[in-house]
Amino acid sequence: MEKITKEQADIIGEVANICTGNAATALSMILNHPTNITTPRVDVLAEEKSLRSDDHILVKVPYTKGLDGTNLLVLRVHDALVIANLMMGGDGTDVSAMSLDDITISAISEAMNQMCGTIATSMASLLNTPTDIGFPLINSKDRKTFDIPEELCNGTDIVKVTFKLTVGELIDSDLLQLYPISIVKQILKQED
Repeated sequence: MEKITKEQADIIGEVANICTGNAATALSMILNHPTNITTPRVDVLAEEKSLRSDDHILVKVPYTKGLDGTNLLVLRVHDALVIANLMMGGDGTDVSAMSLDDITISAISEAMNQMCGTIATSMASLLNTPTDIGFPLINSKDRKTFDIPEELCNGTDIVKVTFKLTVGELIDSDLLQLYPISIVKQILKQED
């Protein structure tokens, strides 16, 4: 079983911090609300419980250039609905009547695409290698568009980066980014 050291995890946390800071700016612009993502907490673990939780959505962001593999974001359903509501011109205050239907998923996907595109651009300049992503795929309790990558489920190390995400007065929550060991090794190799 492969292990990730504390030092390696800290490097990933720093990379994630820089990339996600830029993503907060992009999200703020498209939501037209002040958006802040705090300095992350980094953990190394063999299993992430929220991957199986009904009150979270999973956003799979495949790398198509520069890195080989997948980045996975985990977001609370309520937060995703607020983001979708803002994307569709609402004020984000009452999402109780909303569901994760096609239109809502499309709005969330576009927000995540903008955020993750910014992350990929930041990653490219940090690693000094062109990096690109595919369009995000979203899994929810009622909709499965992808299988969770095997390396996030099979007991090898995962770097879990937990950010505090705030969007105005509407969202005050955690945003998780999961890096499987294969992506960690590629980032560390590029950082050398």
